[in-house]
Amino acid sequence: MKAFITLIISFLSITVHAQTMREVLPAMPDSICRLLTHNNLLDFPDYLDTQMKAEVRNRLGGNSEMQTLTEDYSLIRVSESSTLQLKLLPLSKKKIICAVYTYFINDSTADSQIMFYDLKWQPLIADKYINVKREPNTLVQATLSSSNIDVKLRTVSPFGITSIDDNTHVSDQPSVVIVHWNGKRFK
Repeated sequence: MKAFITLIISFLSITVHAQTMREVLPAMPDSICRLLTHNNLLDFPDYLDTQMKAEVRNRLGGNSEMQTLTEDYSLIRVSESSTLQLKLLPLSKKKIICAVYTYFINDSTADSQIMFYDLKWQPLIADKYINVKREPNTLVQATLSSSNIDVKLRTVSPFGITSIDDNTHVSDQPSVVIVHWNGKRFK
């Protein structure tokens, strides 16, 4: 009897931790991405399953499109000037969600906000999982990888000025750093 109960508990714990992007996406609260409705989030995978373009009308009447959906990754073009990337990350015996909301200023300049959540979409402290150095007057574009657990951080100063003091540095060349998830944080 004890072996049977242990087997059932083991099976349940495996299924609880076997979350996929398809399972966590519909539970995303409106506060994460205010343009998308709950029905939008439900429709995206259905359209992809039927080989249709996964495009929906968002709350402002514009088009939003899910461009990629895998077991652990999703890329949604929320508007003409913004995207939402989601990645499930392994953390000990559970998973967390990394969300990157990117606002595009033009084709070569963008700024991202990186957030972390547990599987119930409760916010986690981002600094615990990634260290993004933001200098004054710079923008950081973060890009999650769909195929591995890396984040590419591209820092650019859109006006060519990275510091407004006695040590003014003028540069229009972006710097790129790739950080890898080590099971606890991006390094």
